[in-house]
Amino acid sequence: MMRETVVIIAGGPSVTVNDVRTIGLARAAERCSVIAVNDAVYPCWFADHLHACDARWWIEHFGVPGFAGAKTSLEAVPFDDVITLTNTGIEGFDPNPGAIRSGSNSGYQAVHIAAKAGARRIVLIGLDYTDDGARMHWFGTHKPGFDKHSDVVGWRRHLMKLTDELGTFGVTVVNAGYRSTLSWLPRVDLALELA
Repeated sequence: MMRETVVIIAGGPSVTVNDVRTIGLARAAERCSVIAVNDAVYPCWFADHLHACDARWWIEHFGVPGFAGAKTSLEAVPFDDVITLTNTGIEGFDPNPGAIRSGSNSGYQAVHIAAKAGARRIVLIGLDYTDDGARMHWFGTHKPGFDKHSDVVGWRRHLMKLTDELGTFGVTVVNAGYRSTLSWLPRVDLALELA
């Protein structure tokens, strides 16, 4: 079970080392739970959960054997400690155990996971969905073959529908990313949010 406040840290270019430190300190003080999306696990070994939807990512990263928290994927992977979730569509919220909607990206799925785990407040950082096709990340670019142009307009549309639906359940989603294009979400200062 996650805490009522869950921070989701993803790969967008807005993430800074100071953000990671702020999140890590809040996690150490038990003020939040943390879901790391894809490569965000590397600066965030303190995370409670690692989610990456693509089997190729898991294989490229050898299943991230050093990570002790929960691990989930949307595609089957050859690692016993990674749970494969059932994809039940693109948009909306699926309350059934082990089921999830995809939103066509891992960040959306992490929001879904947090809500299913009992979060009442979800703080997003690094879900920038920038208009460059989401190719740039805080760590640079992916290796060739991973660096594909993404439909960030579709991603935003899917996430807006999910956050609106979660709001009807009493789950609040806020945006702590200064370069994020998730303009419909309330903007918050990460340090103040996690103080």
